[in-house]
Amino acid sequence: MARGKDGKNNMVKTTNGARRESKLFQIIITIAFIAVLVFILIRKLNGTKPVTLDKTKKQLVIGKSNLIAVYEDKLALTIPFEINANKDETFGDITKNKNDEEILESINKILPEKISEIKRIKNGEIKLDVKNKKIVPETSVDNQRIILTSSLNHLFDELYYEKAVIVKNNENIIVDILNANGKVGYAKKTGEKIATNLSMKYNAANNDTLSDESYVVLRDISKEKAQEIIMELGEKYIKIKDDVTIPTLANIVVILGKEEKVNFEINIIGKNDQSKKAIDDLKKQGYKNVKNSQEDKDAEENIIEYSPEDYYIAYKIGQMLDVKNMVEKEELKNKVNIVIK
Repeated sequence: MARGKDGKNNMVKTTNGARRESKLFQIIITIAFIAVLVFILIRKLNGTKPVTLDKTKKQLVIGKSNLIAVYEDKLALTIPFEINANKDETFGDITKNKNDEEILESINKILPEKISEIKRIKNGEIKLDVKNKKIVPETSVDNQRIILTSSLNHLFDELYYEKAVIVKNNENIIVDILNANGKVGYAKKTGEKIATNLSMKYNAANNDTLSDESYVVLRDISKEKAQEIIMELGEKYIKIKDDVTIPTLANIVVILGKEEKVNFEINIIGKNDQSKKAIDDLKKQGYKNVKNSQEDKDAEENIIEYSPEDYYIAYKIGQMLDVKNMVEKEELKNKVNIVIK
């Protein structure tokens, strides 16, 4: 059947309209696709942008695997979810099952300083712009991880409280000095030196047994004050001892050993003139078993690596060699590594 002119025009118009609708649909789909991509990108960028905390507040940050108690711009204390808050619940359990008020109540029973508010971080990272970052000190009892409150209190004393608040006047500090080297009058002589130079009180006595090593037992004293005492002692290998049942009201107990056959190694890592000088200086001061590892270690500055019980040995060496960077290494035993750059 033949088509008229009007029929042909109508067919062309219909075809052109369909094409325009198809093209418009494609444009809409493209715009929608771009919008979705932009939304995803913005969300991703917002999710990875570090969250900054108010430096004037005490806040508990709840993350994916731990809590972080943040005290202004002074201290950030990480608490893993696996640590027990009480006999039956971990901090992970409390975070999952309790409201914010109950979480704050549980955390404030343990921390020396109360937290005032909670901040939850669901995406991205948190920017901790604080002077000190630490993991909460812990121990294990009956297969449960619990916070070591005595060490926690010392941590706050050293890193959070103002020194003027927590440091006792030297006149109020009592030092017990026990002679374990067999030298007559040695404990009293050491006590007199501490009394003269630091204005501290002391009790001098003989230890029950002789000892090759020297020890210090920290009771109620700041790290800084203990360091002052250590620097007044002639002994070099002074270990930290925790479990010593000595009946005393002293703030610190010092046990002075013979230090004649001490099993302790000092390893100088470096092959330059400075490392050779460090070795010579240590030997002149009477340090024994000083060795040199001529290797390159990935460190930008001079550092001392030490085990927790050997902190004061490392501190005393660091003061003599002017090495300020101290790194705790649990795996070290009767040894310090000193990197000299």
